[in-house]
This record gives sequence, C-alpha cells and structure tokens, in this order.
Amino acid sequence: MGVVFTVCRSIGSEYEVKGKIVQTTFESNAHVVNSTNDFTVFVRDCGWLIQTVASDAKGHVLQREMGTTNGADIYDFHGNVGLINGRGIPVELADQGVDGHLWMMFASQCYWSSVQTDLLTPVYSWQASVGANPEIKVKAGWDLLGGPGTLPREVRYYGDWDETNGFYKVSGTKTIAGVQIPTGFTFEERYIGGRVANSLVHGMYLRKRVEAVVTSVQPVCSRKNLLPVMGTGKKTIIDWRLKNPAYGNQTPSYILQNTESWPSVADANKIIQSVHERMLLSRNLKNNQPMFVRIVMAVFIIIPPLIYFAWHRLSKP
Repeated sequence: MGVVFTVCRSIGSEYEVKGKIVQTTFESNAHVVNSTNDFTVFVRDCGWLIQTVASDAKGHVLQREMGTTNGADIYDFHGNVGLINGRGIPVELADQGVDGHLWMMFASQCYWSSVQTDLLTPVYSWQASVGANPEIKVKAGWDLLGGPGTLPREVRYYGDWDETNGFYKVSGTKTIAGVQIPTGFTFEERYIGGRVANSLVHGMYLRKRVEAVVTSVQPVCSRKNLLPVMGTGKKTIIDWRLKNPAYGNQTPSYILQNTESWPSVADANKIIQSVHERMLLSRNLKNNQPMFVRIVMAVFIIIPPLIYFAWHRLSKP
C-alpha cells in the first residue's frame, strides 16, 4: 500500500527549524497547566513535518510526528495510533497540543498563498478540529513577512464584538537563502469575562499563552520522507478522510500491521470495506445460528424413532 500524492503550488524553499516551545493554559477552575516541548520543523516546498519531544512526570520520553507531502492530507502518529486529516489545517484534537502553533508560524507559507477570505479556521482551538466542528470560521487579520506565499508576521483572530481572541506575533526573523523565518513567536488566547470592578466594561481574560524560541535554522531539509514513521508493528488508524454520513457520527478506523506505509484513500476504503464485509458475515452467522441449532435438534429427535420403527417393522416375521 502507498500514498498517491497530488502536486501543490511550489514555493521553492526548504529549511529546518529547531527550538523549544512552552505553553501555559489557565483553566476555568484556576488550575494552570504547563507543557514544554523541544521541536524540529522540516519544510520542503508545501510539504512539512513537525516533530515534538517531551518528557512526562515519570521521565518517559514522548515523541510525536505530524506531517504532509501535499499540504492537504495530514498524517499524525504517536504511540500506536495514527490519525489522518484530509483538510489541510492541523488543528489539534486536544487543548494541550502545540503542533498547530508550530505549523502556523513555521510551515504555513503555502496556506497563505491560497487564502481568499478573512474568515479563517482558528488553528489554536480544538473546537475547530476534525474531531469537533471543522467548519468553524472566525474573522481574522494578518500581516505576512514578505507577501503571498510567505510566513506570517502577525495573525489576529476576532470575536463577535471584534475583540482579539487569538494573537500570534513573531519576535524576530532570520533570512535563510532569501526566505524570512521567525526566530521565535508568542501566542495569546483571550476571552470576554465578567465586568471589570466599578465599570460597565467586560474584561478580557488570558486563557492560554505560548512562547517559542528558535535555537537553530538550517537552509536544508534533512528529512527525506516528510510523513511520520510508524514502524512495522500493529497500529490503529483513525481516518477522517473516509468520514461518511452513512456511518453517522462514527469515524472510520482500521488496523494496520506489517507495513510502514500510510494508506492512500483507495487503499483505506478497501480495508474498511473488508472490515464491513467480515462484520456482516459474522452478524449473519449469528442470526442464523438458532435455526441451525433447531434443525440439528430436530434431526437428532426425529430420525432415531423413525429408524427404530423401520427396523422393528422389518424385523417382524
């Protein structure tokens, strides 16, 4: 099995960015959640791969990779689970994810070359993910580092009252082979809360803050394959490309084994079809089992008396 890739608009650049990203989330119960990840962003034209590495409380190293070669189908792998998103924007499924921030500031140049409206997907909000409501759009404004097809200098997401709910800002840049690349950025997400004391004005409260610092930038992309490495073991794939109203709210999933290749849409559909056929066969066998049992019981109950009477009649003088 293999992936069939489409050709996207080439920006004609490649580079590699390494650094550290820190995210702080202020939850409604006054609980503060901090996360720190080392990251590497590999970029080649419209393809990219984001690799993050963190350690949990027990010191276990957690590595995650998310990437695309065509700017549309996004492949995400961590643990033994793979996720495939065919919408082109890596909105995180979990509130603590940071890949959306890293994509926006280091790998979104092809996205900006095709934007034709000021209604954008809020990449920082899990509520706009494929697992929630990917149709969510909000009004936005932005400034790019060098015009269409370049990375952003600032991105502002507005609320219903034109308040700024999300704000990305570059803290510095470095030019590599004619391409301006951020050397760091900050992001803040705010929301309208209660009224300020002794005032009719509602305050804006900080919900999330992100700070990323770049430690190195290289003018080459050292990663040949920009898709996440899965290995040959057994893994579960959740594939949103195959989402179908016929399945209701169920998201298609399947098992891959003994392969390191991500499936194309055609291959994934064949796997899903095979699973459905096996399930249907199993269900039919289960439904027909009582009739089968009744037939067998009837044979064992009726046949012996018939044999007995036949033998008894034949044995009479």
